[in-house]
Amino acid sequence: EKYKVYEEVVTRFSQDGVCRPNVTLTQGQVDMCREAITSYYNKVKYTIQTLQLNDVLESKGWSEFKLRCPGRYDMQVPELEGESFDFLREKAPWLDGVRAILGEDAKFCVMGCMLSQPGSRTQQWHSDGDHLDDDEHLPPYAVNVFVPLVDMDPSLGPTEFIPTTHLLSNYDPDPPIPPVTFCTPAGEALFFDYRVKHRGLGNRGTFARPMVYITYGAKAWADRENFNRKRYAKLPPLLEQRPPRSQLPLDRAERSKFLAQRNGASPEKGSSSAFQKAKGRVEDGQEGRKRQAEAVVEVAIQAKAKRGKR
Repeated sequence: EKYKVYEEVVTRFSQDGVCRPNVTLTQGQVDMCREAITSYYNKVKYTIQTLQLNDVLESKGWSEFKLRCPGRYDMQVPELEGESFDFLREKAPWLDGVRAILGEDAKFCVMGCMLSQPGSRTQQWHSDGDHLDDDEHLPPYAVNVFVPLVDMDPSLGPTEFIPTTHLLSNYDPDPPIPPVTFCTPAGEALFFDYRVKHRGLGNRGTFARPMVYITYGAKAWADRENFNRKRYAKLPPLLEQRPPRSQLPLDRAERSKFLAQRNGASPEKGSSSAFQKAKGRVEDGQEGRKRQAEAVVEVAIQAKAKRGKR
C-alpha cells in the first residue's frame, strides 16, 4: 500500500528499463551539489596539473577521480558524504520509488558525479551490468538514479537510452529500436535498470554538465567489479589553489615559503615531494629564461658586428 503511488513507475521501469519517477530536489539542494562538485573538480585538476600527473589521469585515474572518455570525468566528491547532503541518501525524495522497484530492503551502493565538459566526446554504448541468469529474465537487481544539476537540453549531451534492452537477449534488438533522451530540469531524478543499453552524448554546449549518480541494489547483490576501489590508487593530497599574485608576499623567498606552507610543505624542515617538484620547475624556468636572454644578447652582438663589417 505504501508504494501504490509508484505502480506506474514500476510498470514503465519493468517494460522500458528507464523512466521519470516525477521526484526532484529543491533549487537550493541543486545549487549546493553543483557548488561542491565544481569546487572539488577545480582542486583536483589544479593538483594534477601542478604535480604533472595528466599521464596518470589519462591512463587509469584514481579511485576518486577518473576520465571516462575525453572531457568526461567520474568523481567521488567527499563533501557530498557530509550530513548537510543527507537529501542524497537517507532523506532522498526518490527512495520510496527505488524501494517500490527493488523491495523494502534495497541498499545504497555508491554515489558519485559525472561531469561532462564542453567538447566532451560521446561514449560507447554500454550497460552497467549483465544478466544474472542466461536462461531466464529476472527482476531488476540494481537501479541507477541520475540527477542533472543543470537544466538539460540536447546540446549539453544528455544520456541516451535504448528502451527494452534490459530484457534478456534483447541487447541488440532486431529491428532496431530508436534511442531516447530525457531533457529534464535541474534536480529531477531519472531511473534506469542496470542492464539497459545507454551512453552519454557529447557536450556541444558552452558550459559543463554536472550530474549526480547513485546506484541502489537488491539486498543480496554486490557489484565487485565496478565498485572495487582496490583497482585504483588513491588521489594524492589535494593542493590549495594559488591565490592571486596581489595577495602574495612581494619578496620571492617569502612567496615561495608562503606557497609551500599552504600546500603542507616546509622548506626549512625538508620539503615534500610536491614542493620539490614545484621548486624544480621554478628553477628550470628561471634557468631557461636566463639562457634565452643570453641567446638574445649573443644574436644582437653578432648582428652589430656584421653591420660594422659593412
